[in-house]
This record gives sequence, structure tokens and C-alpha cells, in this order.
Amino acid sequence: MDYQKLAIIGEVGAGKTRLVKTLSEISPLETEAKSSIDIGKEYTTVGIDYGRITLADDMALGIYGVPGQERYSFLWEFVNRSLWGLLILIRYGDIPDYNNLDKLLTFFAPEKNQTTCIVGVTHCEDADPASLAALGQEVRAVLMHHNVVAPIINADPRSRESAIGLLQLFNTLNNEQ
Repeated sequence: MDYQKLAIIGEVGAGKTRLVKTLSEISPLETEAKSSIDIGKEYTTVGIDYGRITLADDMALGIYGVPGQERYSFLWEFVNRSLWGLLILIRYGDIPDYNNLDKLLTFFAPEKNQTTCIVGVTHCEDADPASLAALGQEVRAVLMHHNVVAPIINADPRSRESAIGLLQLFNTLNNEQ
């Protein structure tokens, strides 16, 4: 069986753990712990969240939710090998940490590693279209700085339909290469 890896990265509260839970056909490994600082939520990921889904009779996809903070870069190294895809989640409504996004793109280097990359904007159900478009332009500028061409789409990590749509988009983009 062919085994591929999808890394899900992004800031605290963007929906990485929820997306792993939504997609996984096995009971996912979660590494959440009570946060010792105010991050806007009670629990945060302190390791790698892992799930798995069968995409075809001969292909399984490991889903790795990885903390976005640089202090967890030792975990990034483990995941950033032979990726099928890199999903960057950005939480709408918060001001994105563009310096952190820059560091993530530098480390994961999807353009150098020829990794298919998608940006998913979460928590945007009630978003103002003009604000959402402005966020997309700002994120695209950071991507362009790294020579990364990636679709920026709205994503709901709680919705199986939305999550499967992301995988279908990855599959389409990977087949075009």
C-alpha cells in the first residue's frame, strides 16, 4: 500500500486538531494540553496530532497536525519529509502572524520540495467579503515572496464535506504536476 503524508500547519486556534479529527478514519492521536498562557482557548497542541484515511484501495494518507509555533520546529523536521501536501490554516478574524507564516514557508519550503500547498481560511462563515479578499491578498503576497503558488480557499475543519473537498483539491493539484 502506498502511504502519503499531509502536514497541516498554522497558528493556534486555526483548526488543525479539529481537521485531523474530522478526516481520520481511525481514532486520532491528539496531543492537546491545557495552555499555561492566554491563547484564546483552553487547550493547545503540544505535539503532533495524527490521523489516517484511506484514499484508494492502494493508498493511505497520514494526516499530521503540527503546532505552528517555532519552538516546536523539532516536530516540523519529523513531518517535513516526502509530503504529499502541505495545508496552511489561517484563522479569519485574527491578525495573521505574517512573520510566523514566513518562517513556516521557509522551513517547509514547498516550492523547493515540490510539495503541493493549499491555504485554508477558517472561522470565516460570517466574514465580510471585502475583509476576506484583503486577507487573501496579504497571504498571497507572503506566498509570492516564497515563489509559492497556492489556492486560498475557505475551509471549515468541523465539516467532513469541507475537509474532503480539501483532499480532492490536493488530489487534483497533485495529478496536474
